[in-house]
Amino acid sequence: MRNKSQSTIAIIVVLVVAIAAGAYLLLRSPAPKPMPAPVPAPTEPQTPAQPEPIAGVPQFDKAKYKSEPTIKVWRADKGVVESMQLETYVEGVIAQEMQPDWPLEALRAQAVASRTLTMSAIEAGTIRRLHNADVSTSKEELQAFAPQKVNDTVREAVRSTRGQILLYAGTLVNSIYSSHNGQIAATKEESFPKEIEHDTPYFQPVTDNSNQYAPANISSWSVKIPGSEVARAVGYSGKPGDITILQKGPSGRILYIGAGDKKVYGSDFRKAVGYDRLKSTLITEMTYDGSSFTFKGLGWGNGVGMSQWGAYAYAKNGAKAEEILKHYYVGADTVKLWQ
Repeated sequence: MRNKSQSTIAIIVVLVVAIAAGAYLLLRSPAPKPMPAPVPAPTEPQTPAQPEPIAGVPQFDKAKYKSEPTIKVWRADKGVVESMQLETYVEGVIAQEMQPDWPLEALRAQAVASRTLTMSAIEAGTIRRLHNADVSTSKEELQAFAPQKVNDTVREAVRSTRGQILLYAGTLVNSIYSSHNGQIAATKEESFPKEIEHDTPYFQPVTDNSNQYAPANISSWSVKIPGSEVARAVGYSGKPGDITILQKGPSGRILYIGAGDKKVYGSDFRKAVGYDRLKSTLITEMTYDGSSFTFKGLGWGNGVGMSQWGAYAYAKNGAKAEEILKHYYVGADTVKLWQ
């Protein structure tokens, strides 16, 4: 009888423990879930350790330019060809393409970019085919030119970078630049999809702080364009309200815009409606009110390569020309051709 009582007590104890354990499991706070892995912050495009030559682009022959060349300049304002030293031409370009009183390091960066673009035009022979000259003072054809605006700061910027150009893995950089990139640079596919046939790995959607000193009306802007004009620019005969941005590129710029079976490059669309009206293809908003489209956008210009207002901000904040150039022309090196 005693053994039976002991067995009963043991069973009761086991049941009580089991019930207590079950209650604990039900009532206890849930175990904390493991923290999700943090989302990595966006990073700037990385410079390849060993940039490889660009397919289809010849290696630049530095031996051709052991001394400063005398070049033929098509003076678009006069309709004549003039001969001058290349560095003299670059001075006139800097004085017009960038304000002569800007920080020296920004002017120095501009000098190297403009000298490289000059060499690219000479090597490609683009202006020679137009005017039997090496370069042109027409901004639409190459670079603007204002020798009357050259001052001591411009002269120092050119003198201190004398003979320096940009090369990427031994090939000439197509060192395009723009006024204000909307704080993110364009790829060539976004701004020059047809004009530049070869790859340009040095043009990447790098970010900057172009807004820091730039005028408000080019940092961001809004423009209203009649629907009929937008439709004409796209080549669309249907209702203008059908037109939409079809695709954007890596920097957020319009790659294609259109409707139905009609679509055009964003860069061609901007050209058709006017560069000064649609200041860039970095469009943040496009709306239609039944009569006109309103475009809201950022920056001014093609956005490719160096942003001049970005260079200004970098220089004001203590950056050197070499740092500015490496930021905007990813993987490029500065090389000196002549003394």
